[in-house]
Amino acid sequence: MTWNAIITLIMLVAIVVLLFKNVANTGVIMTGVPIIAALIMGFSFADINGFIGSGLNSVSGTLFLMVMAVLFFGILQEAGVFDAIIKFIINHLGNNVLGTLLITAVIGMATQLSGSGTTCALCTIPTVRPLYEKQNIRREALLLIETLASGVICLMPWAPGINEASAYVDLDVYDVFLRIRPLVIFSILAVFALCFIVAAFEKKNGAGMTDEEFQKVKAEINKPLEFKMGKTMAIVDGLAALLIIICLLGGWLKSNVAFALGFVVLLFLNYRTAKDKGEYLKMKAGMCFNLAFTMLGVACIVGINNGAGGLSDLSNLIANSGFSGIIPHLPFILCLLSMPLSITISGSKNSVVVPAVVAMVAGYGMGALDVMPAVFACGVISANLNLYNASPYLALGLAGVEMKDHLKYSLVPVYVFSLVMIAFMAVTGVVSI
Repeated sequence: MTWNAIITLIMLVAIVVLLFKNVANTGVIMTGVPIIAALIMGFSFADINGFIGSGLNSVSGTLFLMVMAVLFFGILQEAGVFDAIIKFIINHLGNNVLGTLLITAVIGMATQLSGSGTTCALCTIPTVRPLYEKQNIRREALLLIETLASGVICLMPWAPGINEASAYVDLDVYDVFLRIRPLVIFSILAVFALCFIVAAFEKKNGAGMTDEEFQKVKAEINKPLEFKMGKTMAIVDGLAALLIIICLLGGWLKSNVAFALGFVVLLFLNYRTAKDKGEYLKMKAGMCFNLAFTMLGVACIVGINNGAGGLSDLSNLIANSGFSGIIPHLPFILCLLSMPLSITISGSKNSVVVPAVVAMVAGYGMGALDVMPAVFACGVISANLNLYNASPYLALGLAGVEMKDHLKYSLVPVYVFSLVMIAFMAVTGVVSI
């Protein structure tokens, strides 16, 4: 093991421990620890400065989108659009925690059909978050269901991740999809089944309302809604949001342009004076700063991981650490490790580890189609738990949840979900034990 790989491994463990210990803001931890690690590796301040600059380039688009999305959805909230949605849903769902979770899964799967996790988060989380708050359901539960709902749809053949992973091992993506098609159907049904478990867990934690409480909430929401900018403007805002979502799902607009343009237009429509516009921006400044600071920390660790090379060394070590006796079982072992690897070494698993394992098992009558589909499926469901990619922090920001709380709530359920997937694949012969 190289020196850089050792320090990288220590760094990854230290970041996870510090996040769980809640010793500081996520941005502080992800800025300070990687810089210290890079210095220990022997890099100069000039080198580290270059790494961070490269990392900033990789997350700048997501950072821009996060801020624009917060400002855009904030206007919808202020205008009363979400209050109207909540009123409609509660009147049709009733006092139903399970129904709320099931709706989250349906919306998450439908919006992930666009192939974009960003679109899924932007369309799902702001829509249902107020409902979770009304019903005292923890927002971590929202993130868990949204994570798995989007993750299983990432197995569709048009999703960017599965196309990229297939290319690494020279497979046709539709051959990959045909291999895992039964798993996709099973996993979708499993997400809905999980909603029943999470609903029971949340009710035990105090979610839901008594009939008396529900009647009070229903009486409250059935009062004429007070639209701060007027009912007509709320309708205009809602239609604008719907139009943007349709354009995103249809692939006619990119998310950065869509939400930046949408925010600017709605800001001028809803706030007529410069003073009103400034007051709104001040109101959202704290949230935007926290999101931006976290993303700067992510930029730091991404840049240092890529530039220092320790993560690549660690990936190569994992890929080449098999002994001859266990080589025939490597695909199954890799499935068991796929989710943990996905949330730590991320894309290196697909670009380095999986191709190396494919080469190692070739002499035992197994090909890429016996390795890649199963391993990819077990890892992609954890995309929103990845500590070192930018996109999960968008979902966290929209839900108002810290990464450490998301991990505490979702890490074990998602891993168990991956084990259920592995069991199904083992029984159906998708992966050999």
